[in-house]
Amino acid sequence: MYLVTPHIAAAWLQLNRPENRRMSQRAVASLVSAMLAGEYLLTHQPVAFDALGRLIDGQHRLAAVVQSGVTVEMWVITGADPDTFGVVDTGLARRPTQFLRVKHSTNVHGALGMIRFAEACQANDGQVPDSFQFTMDVKPCLDMLAEWPEVQDYAQASDRIFRACRLPPAPLLAVLAQAARGSYPELLGTFVGRLKDGAELASNSPILALRRRGMEHRTGMRAFKDRVAMYGVMVKAWNAHTQDNGISCLKFTFHDADDAELPTQRKGSTGQKERMPAVN
Repeated sequence: MYLVTPHIAAAWLQLNRPENRRMSQRAVASLVSAMLAGEYLLTHQPVAFDALGRLIDGQHRLAAVVQSGVTVEMWVITGADPDTFGVVDTGLARRPTQFLRVKHSTNVHGALGMIRFAEACQANDGQVPDSFQFTMDVKPCLDMLAEWPEVQDYAQASDRIFRACRLPPAPLLAVLAQAARGSYPELLGTFVGRLKDGAELASNSPILALRRRGMEHRTGMRAFKDRVAMYGVMVKAWNAHTQDNGISCLKFTFHDADDAELPTQRKGSTGQKERMPAVN
């Protein structure tokens, strides 16, 4: 057992085996966040050096110690057989969805990430960050699921809405869960029902506009801008529904663009870079 300081971690990284895999900055950033928050946990997995003194396992943890400036405890093994290098960390990676013992686990995990994103926006007066890590490690994901049982309550509804009008279920599930804690939970039944069946909707209904957005949606949700834009229009639709406001077109503009690319107010946006609205 070693108490690994940033100075020690930097020195050990100099011993990194040249053939080691490329450093994942996303993985390092996740570990840095955990260390800064005091959430990094000591596990049985050690930092390992082979018999030639080369680092063969633990580069991401050591890099996180350097970047965070936090000293942590780590198990360390020396003298490992150099031939074992090729099989280190080649097993099945653990993903949060494997531990979420709930239906629609992929959508649930995605919704929890969107709620974290929404909380980050509101903590910054609605400003949308330039980037955000939506995925979570296992423990924070399980902790957040316990904190947000509403996500499980509406998981099936968001999946059925997806089947009805192709609205991506993860951001929608995030909005529904937050709405259940908002000021108008009694309106959720109508909102969910009309999104599913599309019945009795006026031409300027925000629910109709959102259904159309889903049916027109053809791109994936991997890009940051796609996730943010879709979540933003869903919040706008819900908020308009709670105020009985009509809307014909839904857009959410959060990134810098040329004036010619910015939508006008009559097109469903203010025409300016927008802040992320809170869910009513």
